[in-house]
Amino acid sequence: MWIRSFFLIFYGLCAGGLIAASFLAFLSMLGVIPRLAGLTKSMKNARMYESFVALGGILGTLVFLYRWQIKAGYPLLVLYGLFGGIFVGCMIGALAETIKSLPIFSRRLNLRSGIPYVIYGIAFGKMLGCWLYFYIFS
Repeated sequence: MWIRSFFLIFYGLCAGGLIAASFLAFLSMLGVIPRLAGLTKSMKNARMYESFVALGGILGTLVFLYRWQIKAGYPLLVLYGLFGGIFVGCMIGALAETIKSLPIFSRRLNLRSGIPYVIYGIAFGKMLGCWLYFYIFS
């Protein structure tokens, strides 16, 4: 019985490590974090960004596995949602900039000065879609 538990623990740790390593390798392969640091003109903090992304992944995994509960109510939930949304938005923006989808999109539509409005529109549409999905339809 203990051998089965040992192998399940070993398998779970290996699978989790593989997923975390592949996610971080994907981010580093595309250069998303250095590109995000370049866009925010804070390249000297790029190493700190990488550390916080890794720490967030580790803490998120621990919270998910051990079902930690923090009794802080809705203010902390709102803060968590805000920072989670900012993180996802920045990662999507940096990824889109990395794969050069917005410059191609702007050339095809002959946009010269409206690119920030397109980005804001995409972000607002994503926010509205999430709000509709999670609060209206579920």
